[in-house]
Amino acid sequence: MKKTILHTAIIGSLLSISAVQAAPSFDGNFELNTDAISKAEGDSTYKQDGRLELNVTGRHTMGDNFFAGKGSLLIKTTGDAVVDDAYVQFGNSTWDLQAGRFEAVNLFPKGKDTLIEHVEAVDVYEANMTRGREGDDTGQFALHFNASESVKFELATLYGDPNIDETTEDKATAISGIRPSVTFAAGAATITAGYESVKYDLAAGGEVKKSGYAVSANFDVAAANVNLAATFGKDHETDEKVTSMMANMTYGNFGLGLIASSVDEGTSDDPSLLTTYIAYTVPVLDIENATVTFAGSYSTADKVAAGTNDKVTAARVRFNYGF
Repeated sequence: MKKTILHTAIIGSLLSISAVQAAPSFDGNFELNTDAISKAEGDSTYKQDGRLELNVTGRHTMGDNFFAGKGSLLIKTTGDAVVDDAYVQFGNSTWDLQAGRFEAVNLFPKGKDTLIEHVEAVDVYEANMTRGREGDDTGQFALHFNASESVKFELATLYGDPNIDETTEDKATAISGIRPSVTFAAGAATITAGYESVKYDLAAGGEVKKSGYAVSANFDVAAANVNLAATFGKDHETDEKVTSMMANMTYGNFGLGLIASSVDEGTSDDPSLLTTYIAYTVPVLDIENATVTFAGSYSTADKVAAGTNDKVTAARVRFNYGF
């Protein structure tokens, strides 16, 4: 009898610590955009594009430890098919390591950004040079550390072919990118701060060396969710500096945002822009997971070169269907 009880206890203990395997999860969604874009210089542009996104995820656990993977395929209406996410991730509730193709933490969250068309003559720095999802040969690692319930760290890195500038980069030279960030959950607000640095060689000689930092905050105001962010980026070769700021809110199916950016070129005529964007989503025929979003943006710029577009107006109708 004692032997049987002992065997039962051993078997129960083994079962309690055995790995838990979740069945792979499959999902997808379709997105179709119909756009009209008008610029101060040139004719209006009308276009349509879209993509089908297919996702598969899997996860195994052993006590507090886990090993997970995800793959996302985008089949575009142009006939092309590209990989969006493809990574593995393993660790536990305190730390984990992520490797493959993915995006690191968002330091410039734009909220309901269905459509944003900036004046092209003025740069907007979003602190995403080394966020991820770069060229075909790019490698990524990110280490996550949860110091507590309210303090979380991420150290993202990037190497290989960056595909930042296909015409001038030296694909034989590795890129080095690093992007540490920390997120604080302070009551009803979440604050994220980060820094990034990127450096790679040019095929014609010389190098590109850029860095920047950002701070963003997310919080609720009544029934609306609000994002605020400020960034500063610098090109160490040209000494050009870009300062960008963003504010947006999402209230139910409605979204509104503002992005301001200025470029310091070392002259008295430094260009700047202000872009306003808006979006509203409604269901289609009361069918679950089927929506249409009406979106628009308006961007103006000051002190840009003569003959350059200083105004861009854009409108979009987007259909979404998730399954």
